[in-house]
Amino acid sequence: MAVVRLGLVGAGGVARLYAQAALDLPDEVRVSAVFDVDAGRAAELARLTSATVHDSHLSMLGGSVDALVVCTPHALHLAPAVDAAAAGVHVLMEKPMATSLADCDAMAAACSGAGVALFLGHIQHYLPITATARRAVAGGLIGTPVAIVDRRSTDYRPGHRPGWFFDPELAGGGAIMNIGAHCVDRVTWLAGGRPARVTATVVRRGPVETEGLLQIELGNGVLASVAVIDSALAGIDEIEVLGTSGSLRASRSDGVQIATERGVRTLLRAPADMGEHVRTAFVDQLTDFAAAVRGERPVAIDARVGRDVVATVLGAYESARSGKTVEVELFGQS
Repeated sequence: MAVVRLGLVGAGGVARLYAQAALDLPDEVRVSAVFDVDAGRAAELARLTSATVHDSHLSMLGGSVDALVVCTPHALHLAPAVDAAAAGVHVLMEKPMATSLADCDAMAAACSGAGVALFLGHIQHYLPITATARRAVAGGLIGTPVAIVDRRSTDYRPGHRPGWFFDPELAGGGAIMNIGAHCVDRVTWLAGGRPARVTATVVRRGPVETEGLLQIELGNGVLASVAVIDSALAGIDEIEVLGTSGSLRASRSDGVQIATERGVRTLLRAPADMGEHVRTAFVDQLTDFAAAVRGERPVAIDARVGRDVVATVLGAYESARSGKTVEVELFGQS
C-alpha cells in the first residue's frame, strides 16, 4: 500500500493531533474514517480530514481502513484492538496501553497472532527535547546513567480535564496513570532499563489521585524518581540524568544541556513554541507507524514498552495502598 488509510476511534484532543499530523503527511497517511460517541465531535473531525463518520469502530473494519488509531478512554482500549486484529487491521494505541495487565496481554496476543502491527503511542519518544536527551545519554556524553529525576506539574482540577479523567473505572486511575505514564516511559527509555521495583505515595483530592511520588528501581541498577504534582502554578516539565562522568537536564524551560568536566553545553535550545514541538512529534510518530504498517521497518514502540509502563503504574498503586515496595509484574511473571 502507498498511503495508509487511518480510522480514528475517538475524536477528542489527542485524536485531533493525529488528524492534523495526517494532513501534514498526504503521501504517507490519510484519515478516512472517524468514530466517536459524540456524533457532533466526530463530524467536526471528519470535516477537517474529509473522512466519513462511522457509528462504531466495527463499521470501519470492512475495508474502509488499513489501521485504527485508538484514542478512547483508557479502559476502552481492548475491544478496538482485538476487533482490528481479527480483521487484519493494524493498531496505533494511544497511551496508556490499557488499565490492566490482562488487557495488555490480550491485546498483544491478538495483534501478534494476527500478524498486525501494534504500535504504542508514547509520544515522549518523538518530542525533540526527550529524543535529544536520549541520543545524548545513549551516546555516552555523560557516561553511564546512575540516577534520574523526573518532575512534572499539571493542573488536575475538574474543569481543566475531560470529565472521564475523574472516573476511576474509565481512566484506570488519575494523574499517575495519565501524566505519570509519560514520566515512567521516559525515565526507563533514557536509562535503557526495565522497571523492577516501585515504591510510591499518592495524594487523592477527589475520586482519583491528583499527584504522587514514585521511586523506581530499574533492572540495570539505575534509580529513578518521578514526581507528578497537581498545581495551578506555572508548569514544570523536566528530567535530570546523573551519569558517571556528567549530568544532563532536559526541560521545556532550559532545553537540553549537559554538564561535564569540559563545562556546560547546550544540545537543544528551549522551544519558543512547545506546540510546534508537539506537532513535530505527532508527525514523526505517524511516519514511523505508517512505515511499520507497510512493513518497511519494525514497530518502534512495541507492546512490551506499553505493558511495562502499565505494570509500573499498577505497582505504584499497590505500593501506595500497602506502604511497601512492590515488584513490577513484567511479562511472563504472572
